[in-house]
Amino acid sequence: MVYNTEATEWPSFEINPAIKDLISRFFKLLDTQDSSVGNVLADEIFAPNGQIRGSRDSAWKVVTERRHAVLKVFSADLEGSDLSLIGHVEMSFNNGKSVEGEFAGRSGVEGATGSSPRLTLYQVWADSTPVTRDLIRE
Repeated sequence: MVYNTEATEWPSFEINPAIKDLISRFFKLLDTQDSSVGNVLADEIFAPNGQIRGSRDSAWKVVTERRHAVLKVFSADLEGSDLSLIGHVEMSFNNGKSVEGEFAGRSGVEGATGSSPRLTLYQVWADSTPVTRDLIRE
């Protein structure tokens, strides 16, 4: 596991290690500033029906650094196919400002009991006020 899930509190029952690796890799990719990330997310992280490929095109337009940490994961079922999580993110911007705060997310997982699970869904909820405020300030 990488830095973003090294301290994660997982459900008390066993979650497929491949899902843990998938979540770790997903957040590591979100924190990676590289033009190939959208394709990697589309080809290796999300199920073929996902629409993630182009969504990363402007992810780094105003952000210079991003660091996610997954704090706790909850599962709606014993397979781990419907996960909710609480996390913390730190972001730095082109204007020299930085913010940090909590977020909540939900992930759908296809093939949750297999060796190659894929995300079918990722929804995130966060307070965007600090980001908006620091991007407007000069």
